Amino acid sequence: MEFIINKETLLDALTKVQGITGKKTNILITSSILISAKESTISIQATDLEMAFKALYQTEVLQEGSTAVPSRKVYEIVRAFPSKMIAIKEIENKWIQIADKKVEYNIVGMEPEDFPAFPDITGIEWFEIDVDVFKNMINKTIYSVIGDEGRSQLGGICFESLTTDQVKKIRMVSTDGHRLSIIDHIVEDEKFTLGEELQEGVIIPKNGIIEVLRILEGGKSVQIGFKDNNFVVKKGEEVLIVRLIEGEFPDYEMVIPETCQNDMNVQKEDFLMMLRRMSILSSDKYSGVRFNIDKEQVEVTTTNPEIGESKEIISVSYRGQPLEVAFNPRYFIETLTSTDSEEVVVRFKDEVNPCT
Repeated sequence: MEFIINKETLLDALTKVQGITGKKTNILITSSILISAKESTISIQATDLEMAFKALYQTEVLQEGSTAVPSRKVYEIVRAFPSKMIAIKEIENKWIQIADKKVEYNIVGMEPEDFPAFPDITGIEWFEIDVDVFKNMINKTIYSVIGDEGRSQLGGICFESLTTDQVKKIRMVSTDGHRLSIIDHIVEDEKFTLGEELQEGVIIPKNGIIEVLRILEGGKSVQIGFKDNNFVVKKGEEVLIVRLIEGEFPDYEMVIPETCQNDMNVQKEDFLMMLRRMSILSSDKYSGVRFNIDKEQVEVTTTNPEIGESKEIISVSYRGQPLEVAFNPRYFIETLTSTDSEEVVVRFKDEVNPCT
């Protein structure tokens, strides 16, 4: 195997697989990438047995062949390489040489036959979605995914399709048991079908969603589909496969307040910066802030007996009965950070029920 490739092309590919190959594992081959050179392209594969990535890149192939090489070390070598073009070839005993006229690295390779086979994705019914839409849906839900691996059904984003009033939508939902994030996108494609998988809802694990975000960089649209309990994302010659979480997502609609008669309109940036200032005194033991809402202002206070206390008043537009409620500011901060609009509306039912 021997080929010459542009440094930036190779570096982009290697960057996209570091989250897959960088995990601690007892299976050494999964910390490597499989490079195969054929005709005028190379393919790069990576897998941790829960996710798999494969992509084709145009290059100058001098000799066909394949090899498995340590992903992290090759990434570090390519990232620091001084030349725009890099020559890679197999030498004796499965060793791989990475070089130009002045720099040369020789690293140990592995048997390509030992690399896990890439899953079959033939026969998938693809649905095309705008990259910006998909990224927006992910960014508005990923922060609410639970970090506790013991509750696996909450360890990812629920992705589903639904039809309301003859309008087709795709929806993403996440929850950690304390908060719930939902975003809908209306599908204007009349031919839109993703079969039973999305009608019933699937759960994409958080680590898989993070890798999806990597593949979404630098494109206008992607194709998505499902096969054999796998979520598949395809962008050009790049394919990412993510094993879905088995089980059912909780009936999240049960916890959404049906009526919230008290509305507070507030400038997002003012609200966000105030909450960040209030959270300076927060700790794991004392994490709450108290909201006193009345007419055109909200007074926010936080008390931490181990550190001190603080108070701040900001202007709002409030319609409803005076309220005194307490929340964890981090939940508001993460929500507001992902919000695009300049103004947000916070709706309260009463002092004890969730707000929206």
